[in-house]
Amino acid sequence: MKNIFINPIRILLIIILYLITASTALVGRAQSVAVPYEIGTWEGFRPAAISYTFDDNLPNQYALAVPMFHTNGLKMTLNTVISYWTTFTWSMAQTAASYGDEIASHTVSHNSLGGMGTSQQRTELASSQSTINTRVTNQLCVTLAYPNCSVGTESLVAQYYIGARICDGQLALSTPSDFMQISAIILGSYGSYTTAASINDLADNAVTQQKWCVYLIHALDGDSGFSPLSSSVLQASVNYMCTNQNKFWVETFGNVVRYIKERNASSVAETANTGSSITVQVTNNLNNAIFNYPITIRRPMPTNWPAAAVTQNNKPVSVQTVVSDSTTYVMFDVVPNGGNVVLSETASAPVLGNPVLTLPNSLTLGLGGQSNANYAIYGSTDLLNWLPVQTNAMAGTYTNFTITTSNSMQFYRAQWVP
Repeated sequence: MKNIFINPIRILLIIILYLITASTALVGRAQSVAVPYEIGTWEGFRPAAISYTFDDNLPNQYALAVPMFHTNGLKMTLNTVISYWTTFTWSMAQTAASYGDEIASHTVSHNSLGGMGTSQQRTELASSQSTINTRVTNQLCVTLAYPNCSVGTESLVAQYYIGARICDGQLALSTPSDFMQISAIILGSYGSYTTAASINDLADNAVTQQKWCVYLIHALDGDSGFSPLSSSVLQASVNYMCTNQNKFWVETFGNVVRYIKERNASSVAETANTGSSITVQVTNNLNNAIFNYPITIRRPMPTNWPAAAVTQNNKPVSVQTVVSDSTTYVMFDVVPNGGNVVLSETASAPVLGNPVLTLPNSLTLGLGGQSNANYAIYGSTDLLNWLPVQTNAMAGTYTNFTITTSNSMQFYRAQWVP
């Protein structure tokens, strides 16, 4: 029997490495991110990305799926074969694009690129892209789905597209090893994913593994196309996404590619800090005409700030206050190279209500606002001239306070005090 030596130091290093990896799984890698800023692996620091892609521009994709996704506020990718546009009109594609859906390339003829020469491949790739860009005017065609999952000359594909989809039945990595061969999973009768439960399990596995689940769908209901899928099953999958938006970021295939490449190429640097205002620059060296999708950034809420407002290039940016591992963060989405990002100390707008008059000269009011913020109460007899009455420090989000009144008519308002 051999003696087995176990190196305790090596085991300790492996454990430490695992803990570091697990604790940073939702944080994307980037060029240079100044402490304490972080870029989310996926939008909103959610654990998984989901893309629904539809091939071959079949009738029910436009008649059933597009309205279904639009009604639920989700976006999809429609991989279009140029020569298949016979029954349908390009106005359908333009309508879908107006909802934010992606109109992507599935080549001109749907013939396998792997069996073509360079010149023929170039025609398929370039003509498809230029036709879509001419017909669909509010977006650029930037991604490709390989017909019959047959990969052509990757270096040639990369001249026209930022990402291309295969169908190997695997979840895609948070950073694909090859952007010209991004994994996808075929749904419907061709494979084993014909029920909502099986399709939702794929999404849940993506959450567990911090990955990207790309669904590949062809025929719906009565379409005479490949691997039919019931529209009711698709609806159940969409419903699952809508009720679990804290876990799933549902976005078009092209926008997820954009996000990944921007996340990995961007730098975050703080350029000014006055105590009540912080200026940040988010930059990369990518082509801004293509890579213009917002990426999610967060940092711990600055000390003693009750809340924060965010602008980019002097325009308001949606911001959230979130708590993770007992740390309160300010989280926001900004476009790299889109101008200075400014974080400003602020607080929720105060709300006065529930007045109770206690004769002869006291009034109790309820005050709703931001926890840990200070709100000044002002009084006026004419709504023109306002005088301070008292200041209230909020321990929570609601409090009652009492002020002294006179017999004359009096108006009151509250204002946040930085």
